[in-house]
Amino acid sequence: MKEKLKHLLAYFLLSIPIAFLFPALSHGDIEENIVETSTGFYYVVQKGDTLWDLSEQFSDSPWYWPEMWQHNPDIANPHLIYPGQRIQIYRKDWVEREEIPVDVELPDPDRFYRYAGINAIGFIRETEARHFGTVIKVKEDNRLISSGDKIFIEPAEGIGEMVEGGLYAIYRTTGPVNDPVTDEYVGIQHIITGIAEITQVEDQFAVGMIDSSFRDTREGDLVMPFRERSDRIRLQDSVADLRGHLIKAEDGQVIIGEHMLAFIDKGKNDMVEPGQSYTLYYQETASAGIGKDPLLLTEEDLGEVLVLHVEDTTSTVLITNSLDRIAA
Repeated sequence: MKEKLKHLLAYFLLSIPIAFLFPALSHGDIEENIVETSTGFYYVVQKGDTLWDLSEQFSDSPWYWPEMWQHNPDIANPHLIYPGQRIQIYRKDWVEREEIPVDVELPDPDRFYRYAGINAIGFIRETEARHFGTVIKVKEDNRLISSGDKIFIEPAEGIGEMVEGGLYAIYRTTGPVNDPVTDEYVGIQHIITGIAEITQVEDQFAVGMIDSSFRDTREGDLVMPFRERSDRIRLQDSVADLRGHLIKAEDGQVIIGEHMLAFIDKGKNDMVEPGQSYTLYYQETASAGIGKDPLLLTEEDLGEVLVLHVEDTTSTVLITNSLDRIAA
């Protein structure tokens, strides 16, 4: 069940043309682009197609697009498919030879969304996370570091020694972040830049080896213990009648599009959990005359988001479907 998440920048959005609209193909159109072979069936990609849309057409759910990608290893980037490209949608050997008795009732399997970059996503928290150290040197002053590169960390006072062999998330903060509608304080944004393993601990510093690099690491970045997140997010029902605001894009983009990360002003305190999906919409207002409150006009859907990570009062979401440009 999808509920609506309010986005209140209508006065600006109405002047922006639709840029991410992918019209659904009719049943007849789909059949014309399906090719049968001796081993199964292929679909010929048309202009405007996405794995998200094709998964909904062929699997009755857009959330199965990772499985479609898995069965098509020639697709390097799941967000980039091209007209004329062939996508395998069915193989005869996918069907089990043994038939299931018709009187056996099978339980509904849990549905999952796989997000490979789950450990790289940041968050907004009311108060800044407690850091365990500060990056004081990046080897050879190289900002574009990668796995295997070395950094030097000064441990924070009163925390205790860093642990050799321990994994630490590297991050930086920006803020404060205010609600774009109410201008009220929301929290401090935490940007995850990478993961480092401590390889050596000295009296006044520790040496870390980059295990994963998501963004450039700089002197002054902070570290905190790394906690692994599962990339399998179980899909579940959303909170009924939830209303909130889209705060901003994670990387500060003014226009947010499909497959980008953003933050909303609802979290654990509002019973929001990973795997819930919500509809983004805006609502234009009109003057009702002197002394009267503005009229709220028809709601216009902008797209859909999937919750990936939750804090007490905010959540990090993925734009899974975009019907129009979304201004942050």
